[in-house]
Amino acid sequence: MDLRHLLAHEVAAGIIATGIEGAYDSVSCSTAGNYPSMGVSQWEGGRGDNLLSWIDGGRKFIGRTYSDIVNSGELDELRAALDSEQGRAAQLEILAADCLDYVDALMPYLNDSKCVIYAAMWCPTSTNVVRVFVRNRKSWGYDVNNLSALADVFADEYYKAAAVGAMYRQGYSNRAYNTYNYLVTHEIAWELLDA
Repeated sequence: MDLRHLLAHEVAAGIIATGIEGAYDSVSCSTAGNYPSMGVSQWEGGRGDNLLSWIDGGRKFIGRTYSDIVNSGELDELRAALDSEQGRAAQLEILAADCLDYVDALMPYLNDSKCVIYAAMWCPTSTNVVRVFVRNRKSWGYDVNNLSALADVFADEYYKAAAVGAMYRQGYSNRAYNTYNYLVTHEIAWELLDA
């Protein structure tokens, strides 16, 4: 496995372990319409249907509205399918493939594996916003290849780049340090990544 794939796998594992986007069995109504938003990456629409097609017990939910699933009393069945061994494996594989895009977007600006993983764990919110954020901070002289410094700049400034307003500043700061703490305490074969 090459470095890109190793990094993407570690990003996916981090997103899952920290629950940034949700748990394996997370199901809610999408804010964009009456369809389910599911799993560890809040897949929805066509991406959600693709995930469901990988899971034997999930196929019956393809193309259905969230309210139909709830009203039919099948929400727990959908959650169980997503949290099954097959559902977990599908989510990890699909998320790791998505994470390749995150890694590719960030590698031109980051050469420290820990920093690539850290920044990529923010990409489910918006890969482009994270890429531009890291690129700009690097050009402005921030040490984006130092994990602690990168966490600090995400904690202090990411809410501005995301254009969410000061009321989300503390939430983003908490996420920044939770992500940092995950990376410094999680067992990753750094010697393989940095070889």
